[in-house]
Amino acid sequence: MGSLAGALLTSRMTDWFGVGPVIIIGFAVSPLAQVPLLLAGPGRGWQIVLAATLAAQLFWATAAGVSQRTLRQILCAPAFQGRMQAVSTTVTAGSRPLAAASAGALALVLDVPAVLAVGALLQIVPVLLLLASPVRALRTMPAPAAVPPAREGTS
Repeated sequence: MGSLAGALLTSRMTDWFGVGPVIIIGFAVSPLAQVPLLLAGPGRGWQIVLAATLAAQLFWATAAGVSQRTLRQILCAPAFQGRMQAVSTTVTAGSRPLAAASAGALALVLDVPAVLAVGALLQIVPVLLLLASPVRALRTMPAPAAVPPAREGTS
């Protein structure tokens, strides 16, 4: 439900807050959403808190994802759209096995809550990079630049 709501409301949210802030908030919610997981105990109350947190995280992740993909598509020449998406998918999906193996190795040394805390802290890095970038000030999507047609053999 969170992802569906995020997808449906992204354009409204970028109108209200701006494109850059929606992307940054989307990335910032993820490490914050780990806090209830670190504090959770048994019981229905915590199940409800975790479900609501996940819905909020998925809402903002979807809004950020739609916004940043749209921005990349506007900025990338049409002839390179496939490569751009392939690189993005490879970097994000390709890093998951490495992250899982690293978390597993770290769990041999630390307890599970500590490993989850380390993961949450590492999720702050992209937020800091975005805050230091021009994305921070981006309020509207840029107009697509006039891109010359691709030459043969360059795609």
